[in-house]
Amino acid sequence: MRKEIELWIRAADEDLEDAEIALSRGRWFRTAFFSQQAVEKALKALFFIVRREEQPHMHIVTELYMLLKESGFSLPKDIEDQLFILNKYYTITKYPDAASGPPSESVDKVEALRAYSLAREVVKFVEEFIRESH
Repeated sequence: MRKEIELWIRAADEDLEDAEIALSRGRWFRTAFFSQQAVEKALKALFFIVRREEQPHMHIVTELYMLLKESGFSLPKDIEDQLFILNKYYTITKYPDAASGPPSESVDKVEALRAYSLAREVVKFVEEFIRESH
């Protein structure tokens, strides 16, 4: 397995762990941010396998996914249909002017739980795909 794949997956796992810690502390916006980051990094790991190229420098998970899908990778439909919810967390959880207020007021518990659950599913699926590919 290429070293880059291992690095991206390890980073995704670390972000999931940080999301879980933030969730346990009631830091909803951090949970959402790290969930988005975990999925972004997991998808970027796939570029080396699915497209046989380095990942693009973008942060919108649905755009990353569509590039992978064009090359034959696909997530289960129920996960694919929810992927869009993670897009906003790259920006609104980092920049106060992106959400018209502090990031800490941009995400509630329901959103955080949904983002974290989705991220866990995506990362698990990607890791299984990588294992089966090697």
